[in-house]
Amino acid sequence: MGIVFRQSAITTIISYLGVAIGYVNLLYLYPKFLEPDQIGLLRTIQDAAILFTPFAQFGLAQSIVRYYPRLVTGKASSGSFIRLMLLLALIGFSIFFIVFKIFEAPILSYFSANAQEIIGYSTLVLWLTLILLIMAILEAYSRSLLKTIVPNLLREIVARLLLAILVLLYFTGHLDFNQFIVSTALAYLFCLVILFIYLWTQGELQLNQSFGQLDKTEIPGLLKYSLLSFAGMAGLIIIGKVDSIMVTGLLGFTANAVYTTAFYMATVIEIPKRALMQISMPLISRAFEKNDMEDIQKIYQKTSINQFIVGGLILIGIWANLPSLFALMPKGEIYETGKYVVLIIGLGKLLDMMFGPSSEIIVLSKYYTFNIILILILAASVIIANNLLIPQYGINGAAIGSALALVLFNFLKYIFIYVKLKMQPLSIATLKVAGIAAIAIVCNYLIPRIDFVIADILVRSAAITLIYATLVILAKASPDGNKVFQKMLVFVGITRS
Repeated sequence: MGIVFRQSAITTIISYLGVAIGYVNLLYLYPKFLEPDQIGLLRTIQDAAILFTPFAQFGLAQSIVRYYPRLVTGKASSGSFIRLMLLLALIGFSIFFIVFKIFEAPILSYFSANAQEIIGYSTLVLWLTLILLIMAILEAYSRSLLKTIVPNLLREIVARLLLAILVLLYFTGHLDFNQFIVSTALAYLFCLVILFIYLWTQGELQLNQSFGQLDKTEIPGLLKYSLLSFAGMAGLIIIGKVDSIMVTGLLGFTANAVYTTAFYMATVIEIPKRALMQISMPLISRAFEKNDMEDIQKIYQKTSINQFIVGGLILIGIWANLPSLFALMPKGEIYETGKYVVLIIGLGKLLDMMFGPSSEIIVLSKYYTFNIILILILAASVIIANNLLIPQYGINGAAIGSALALVLFNFLKYIFIYVKLKMQPLSIATLKVAGIAAIAIVCNYLIPRIDFVIADILVRSAAITLIYATLVILAKASPDGNKVFQKMLVFVGITRS
């Protein structure tokens, strides 16, 4: 876990810097300079491209992580491997493009009543899908190389800085709205080019290598695994993004602006999960190759408790400061209607983090087909639930549908892993952290509100963090966390190593 903890710590720092920029974008710049329906259109274009990406890549990103240890033995075979993956990605996109064009009319008709403007941007959605597809392939390749910092820097910080610059250019009149929308896709293209150049200069993109460097007997298995992973990943993205698309289709762009803003505020809690998964997944893959189940169990439990601790603190902090955050937002009275979306989605994400890398373990094991079947069932359930709940409960209905899907999804994965692999991520430490979280919530309501909003945020956040962190350390809920605390004490000179 040492390499996991060190690299995930750096990645987490980058991710939270990106979150800070994202918060400025979504909670200030966008509401200040864009109308809610404009924000809804922008988010719908982005979410549609994200939703389409797994359908275009056919599970190749997951295959890169699984088959890299099997097929790559040196620089030459590494070049052959990524060349094959990029070629397959382009073939996959071509198939997706043809299918989309065949069904384009019925797909776009879904938005004709409440969000007709999106129809004019369908071509841009396809271009953005291609950009995100190639980025996903190169990022998965980077994770297999255990090079996670630069890809995360580009995705979390550079892309968001570029979007901030673009919205300012729109406000100052240097871009009209259509140019602004098109430029947001070009911002992601810029990040893709930089990532390509980075891997090239590192000697990891030797695309002139022939496929003869690869073990041909593994290729059929790779393709089979990709197709099966495609179904699973497509279903997972549907669970995560279809609610935004359906809110747009059923309620319009303004409702989607409120929903996606609230959704983003809640999903901040899962950033530690993203950081840990980028490092843990290749290590789990290698452990399965060596049949080292004990190592997998350690990663499973340590990842679970570390995610639960950090995610719990962040969710409590967000909920405690939510009135202040809306007070600081331009047009905050519009976006405050999404406060319960923040809570509902946040609780769902926290439970997802508490169950650790269960999806990754199943996907990388010989039982990976179970994960795919389960995800497809749940994806269908989310679509049905949203069709029932959104018309009745609005954006809160979309949040309830997504959260229930996460609860059911994780419960079934937990049972399956326990039965098949005799592993489970929960322990007495999980109960300790749940109790500590309850104490922190009570303390929040005992802290009086300060009229000066920024002062209230600072004081409330500091008090909650101090209480929560102190109790976690005293309870020794996380061995990794206590080690970091001891190193901090040594660093400031309070204790000796």
